[in-house]
Amino acid sequence: MASGSTITATDLSSLRDKMNSILNGTGVHGGYSQSHTVAANPTTGDTVDDAYLDSVYSAAAKISNYYNITNTFTAVDAGTTVNWTHYGSVAGAFNTDITTRFDSPWSYATGWDTSVVQETQQTASDWNGSRNQIVKIEWADTNTMNAWFAAGGELRVSASHTASGGEAQGTSWNQLCGELGTFTYSVRPEDSSSTDARTRYKHSDLTTSYVEHKREIANDSDYSANYLTVSAKVENADTIYIQTVLNDAHVARSGSGSGYGGAWSWTGYDTVPGTSTVTINSLKMSNPAGSVNITNPTWSVTDSL
Repeated sequence: MASGSTITATDLSSLRDKMNSILNGTGVHGGYSQSHTVAANPTTGDTVDDAYLDSVYSAAAKISNYYNITNTFTAVDAGTTVNWTHYGSVAGAFNTDITTRFDSPWSYATGWDTSVVQETQQTASDWNGSRNQIVKIEWADTNTMNAWFAAGGELRVSASHTASGGEAQGTSWNQLCGELGTFTYSVRPEDSSSTDARTRYKHSDLTTSYVEHKREIANDSDYSANYLTVSAKVENADTIYIQTVLNDAHVARSGSGSGYGGAWSWTGYDTVPGTSTVTINSLKMSNPAGSVNITNPTWSVTDSL
């Protein structure tokens, strides 16, 4: 930055270009596709006037409102020549603040104009066999989907099981669902290549066919054939399908006898006692006036649990 009473055109370009990229960029983690006008950079020799600074101020206000930070710029009166106090003394720190937030929205988004919303929740009680749920999430177009994720949007999958008594099979499904935790699809890259250890997956790495991204297997050896999986795919570059499978492959023993754990405590028809629940939440845009505004997707369950 210049250190005198005036600033040069070169001084202005870094912040202006960054705000323009954040607001108007497109593509995977490319920007928010806002179509917000940010004045072109002055050329060398031009006077940096109030019209330029007001454009910078307007862009900074929109970004500040979304990131819940202070807009350190001020609007100036017509005819004012912009000097160091107006711009240079605050531009560097502001540029750093917005760059950090844009690059890593997952570290900040809960303090932004976003909210966690339950989108779907389904239950299955006293069930057996395989339960397969598919949820469809559709954006207006590809740019909107990419902007939604770039601005911190997340798809969050979780499960729980409430056992009806002290049955080991119900307890096992409580373990399975609990160990899933919250599995997330977002702009953030995956944290592991292992479906056991992985807790998140990057939306732009999805393919047009279902791929299993998360698998939990029952710890109890009697129920080791039981598992829970989360898979996803993308369609038409603007629609994501999330598939959650609860598979109870365990077959009840019949008759009488003893073995692992003592005498057999169940006979006949096999069910998972209690209620299993699959929930999908989103971290999505609140879209208040004067802030970044991105159309949220629509949700539908195409295959029920």
